[in-house]
Amino acid sequence: MFLENGDIAILIEVKTTLKAKNVGGLMDELERFRRDADAKGDKRRFIGAVVEGDAKEVAHENGMYVIVQSGEAVEIVPVPEGFKAREW
Repeated sequence: MFLENGDIAILIEVKTTLKAKNVGGLMDELERFRRDADAKGDKRRFIGAVVEGDAKEVAHENGMYVIVQSGEAVEIVPVPEGFKAREW
């Protein structure tokens, strides 16, 4: 899933069962997005997010947000102290 708001775009990995290896795959995909965007002169900043699974801690450690379903909506899981979102 890809969300965009002007100069920031968020790439979200959605899996029925999210594992730590999926976080690595999303990071690879974000690297590809960055290279392609740079080649086209696209200056947007890219950040990553995952839908909660078994990889919440791994996602946070790698500077990604974690999203959970909350009834009819979704919300961002509170980030640990010192968290800094990684930008690509």
